[in-house]
Amino acid sequence: MVTRLEVALDAQELAGDQRALLDLIDKLQFAQLDNVKLPQIVVVGDQSAGKSSVLEAITGTPFPRDAGACTRFATEIRLRRAPQASITVSVIPDKNRPFPEQERLRQFGGMVNTNMPFEQLMRSAVDMIAPKNIPGRFAARDILVVEKRGPDMPLLTLVDLPGLVRNANNDQSLEDIRTIEALSDRYMKSSRTIILAVVGGNSDYVQAPILTKARHFDPNGSRTIGVLTKPDLTESIGLEDKFIDLVMNKDKRNDFRLGWYVLLNPGPREAGQPWPTPEERRRVEDSFFNSGKWAQVPRNICGTRALMQKLSVQLQLHIGKHVHILRKQIQKALDDTNAELESLGIGKDTPEEMRIELVELFSASKELVIPAVYGFYKNPPKKTFFRVTADPRGTPAQNLRARASEENDRFSQRIRAQGRKLNFAMPPASGDLDDPAPINHAKREFVTSEVEMLLRQIRGTEFPMDAKPRAVYMLFQSYSENWPKLAQEHKDNLGVVCNEFLGELIDYAWPKRMREPLRRHFLDPQMKALMAKAQHELDLLMQDQNLEVQPYDPEYEERLRAWHIASSQNGARYTEAEEVLEKMLIYYELAAKTFIRNTIVQVVERHLLQGMYGIFNSVEVLGLSNEIVEAIAAENKETRDRRQTLKVQKKAIEEAKDICASLAMRKELRAYAEDAPEDGESTSDDEAPKPVRRSTSKRSRRSRQPSNGEFTPQPQPSRGYDDNTRYSQPPSQAPAPPSTHAPSTAYGPIRPEVTVETDHVPDTGYTTRPPQAAPPPPPRPGKVRDEEGRAYSPTSTTRTPRGAPEQYYTNGGGYSPNNPFGNDAVEFEASRRRKPVRS
Repeated sequence: MVTRLEVALDAQELAGDQRALLDLIDKLQFAQLDNVKLPQIVVVGDQSAGKSSVLEAITGTPFPRDAGACTRFATEIRLRRAPQASITVSVIPDKNRPFPEQERLRQFGGMVNTNMPFEQLMRSAVDMIAPKNIPGRFAARDILVVEKRGPDMPLLTLVDLPGLVRNANNDQSLEDIRTIEALSDRYMKSSRTIILAVVGGNSDYVQAPILTKARHFDPNGSRTIGVLTKPDLTESIGLEDKFIDLVMNKDKRNDFRLGWYVLLNPGPREAGQPWPTPEERRRVEDSFFNSGKWAQVPRNICGTRALMQKLSVQLQLHIGKHVHILRKQIQKALDDTNAELESLGIGKDTPEEMRIELVELFSASKELVIPAVYGFYKNPPKKTFFRVTADPRGTPAQNLRARASEENDRFSQRIRAQGRKLNFAMPPASGDLDDPAPINHAKREFVTSEVEMLLRQIRGTEFPMDAKPRAVYMLFQSYSENWPKLAQEHKDNLGVVCNEFLGELIDYAWPKRMREPLRRHFLDPQMKALMAKAQHELDLLMQDQNLEVQPYDPEYEERLRAWHIASSQNGARYTEAEEVLEKMLIYYELAAKTFIRNTIVQVVERHLLQGMYGIFNSVEVLGLSNEIVEAIAAENKETRDRRQTLKVQKKAIEEAKDICASLAMRKELRAYAEDAPEDGESTSDDEAPKPVRRSTSKRSRRSRQPSNGEFTPQPQPSRGYDDNTRYSQPPSQAPAPPSTHAPSTAYGPIRPEVTVETDHVPDTGYTTRPPQAAPPPPPRPGKVRDEEGRAYSPTSTTRTPRGAPEQYYTNGGGYSPNNPFGNDAVEFEASRRRKPVRS
């Protein structure tokens, strides 16, 4: 659907929004969003390639040339239509600068007038952004903006980069050269950048680093426009024919699908001599390109006007193509900015204001603690603290009750599995009293080695055969000696769970600047107090384990009677030591249940979980001293600067969002978005271009004509449509479908005779898709001319308007302010681009 979008721009159906397309990029450039790569045109070339002359030709304004001015950082040149001519200079500061420096750079600039000449304003901007004697001046990421308005200005925005330097000199060190290379690479590697590669005719272009870079970052040449300057010097070095072949895209290594253009630089001027007017420059260009060998070059790629027209239309098409993916990325950038602003909070100046803010934050935090402690996890209004879906990584820290329950279950299992000193078969539970387990070998050994020895060693004044009541308690205290360690670990684990919950809570609900001081001055002391209370409670439980209190549980007597019966069957007898051991084991099982519950209720619930409920009590804030309030809520200079930067950025993003939403609603762009493939390109600066093998066949080279040059009809094979590619055919013919059975060579399939524009380089090693299985459709009927010489398609009833200029067949019906389409323009464009009818 790029064709449909191109029709709209050519026929001026989007004329009211053409400026909005460029304003959108201006706003995004000002916002400096890391995750949004801008559709833009960057001007890159060697330092002596005549790059400044190209900018001067486009803007009609001479740029300062002395002392490397205006070449130390990126310069954005904006051309806009306006009733009155004007030039303004401003600076977009690097967002990583301190906010006062950003404000200082934003306040710089103004309008050029008699009191403030353009050259003086430019030199002042250069000295402010990158002073000459300061190291690293080429590393500045500030952007100098030159905006020129006038009634004859095209709608165009260019980004001029510092000229590439091969060798170090007095003004540029090796480090500066590497910095310039990195700056150029950062812009050129983005697949949304159109590269305007400037090459000078004063030396052999095979030595031009810019062409090497262009082939590296744009292997298939789909987003590069070549510009040759100084064509009048090519004859003096004996390379005139070679440069003519270059601009006519006959050099297979440097064939750019967006074509080449030729600009004639103005000759040297004497001091005080005025800059040539556009009319004077046009006359000189016409004289040069109409004589000698350069007369064979198509006129629509020669001169300043042709280049300006190409750049304006190409940039608008390029931006319009990305409007919908930009809209998604702008919304994400706005969400991220709002989230960061919210995390910074609202700045307060006095202790009273800070205290009020703390009360509000405490109240908001308690709204999140209550559902976490009681386990219903319902988010308060306008909050998204608790997940509504399962977390594949495990129970989230926000779900405090669930995390505590998991630890309680683990503690209960560990007490039953690891709490006893020795692990041998226990008596059955009360439900299995009729089938008690017999005493196993391990038990007998324990009775002999431990119990009987203990009974002998604790004899007192009792009579022989009398029971020793303390023996059971003494055995129990030894048998349950692992309980304190397991309980201590459980208490510590719950402390970690509570701290993790608090970490998630303050990360969500509290401004970023307050999180660390809040922990240091308030939460850490509170948690230490809660843990100390829990530890004291646990110590009391451990002391209670030493109390000799008989079990008041009927289950004890029932299980002991069952054991007596089982041990006396068939005339069997049991010893005193065996009975003492069995009493201790039954008592152990009953005491373990009580210990598990007491630890969970009295230690975990009473002091940790319920303590969390009261930790964010707003009344606590009233008791805090002013010093602690200020330590928690006061913000530092970096936070204030960051908030101001984000507010400025947010305003630019919101303005860009409004523009983008308006553009996206246009039917032309909406239709394009519905039919265009999804933009899946990476937004990373580190993405590397994928190599694309170029076809070397004569047929392929002969058929790849520049979209802006003369077109020689070639025999076309039958082709099939592909919605994922855009085909740029000469205007005298309607777009032909691509071949589904492309010929191939030993190196792979030959690229179809079309121009494919895509942001994504396929990872196949070739520039074409593999042949499809579907058979090709019949050939499209060619155009014929009627008796009056007007071109039309046999399948169409609409003919070319009488007197339509020939440029409709050679230049794509490109827009030119001095050559309007006339009354039948829209009808003519629609008929010219009508899709073929399948037979």
